Amino acid sequence: MPNLFLPGLDAADPDWAEQRHEARFLVNWRVAIVYEEREQRLSFRGRAFDISHGGFSLHSDFSLPMSDKVTVLISIPAVSAGQRPKVVEVKSRVIYTVLSNEFGLFRTGVQFVEFKADGRESLDFHLSYRNPAPQRMRQE
Repeated sequence: MPNLFLPGLDAADPDWAEQRHEARFLVNWRVAIVYEEREQRLSFRGRAFDISHGGFSLHSDFSLPMSDKVTVLISIPAVSAGQRPKVVEVKSRVIYTVLSNEFGLFRTGVQFVEFKADGRESLDFHLSYRNPAPQRMRQE
């Protein structure tokens, strides 16, 4: 059955369904999303709430429009004192935005498409030493 609330997103899509079953990791990382397909460049900031190898959930004050073409900048905190955060850049898609009564913020689902440089390896490294979120948290 097609998703009537999110045009172009079909819950029966095998790629989407497969990624929803990936392990998720609870984080509180700063994120910027940049829309460059418009006449002017728009950017929004928020916090990644949970992240997987395929995408993340963002909490922000803004209801972000769905788009196949956004640039995401994820600031991964340094693991040791004196180091700088690692900024990972990845071309992504905004899949949905909903108002979360639990947090009083908008929750936006973002799917990774293409990482720049060593971004995929950096993300994988930083997730490798974390414990996945409890199973209850990962159910949709």
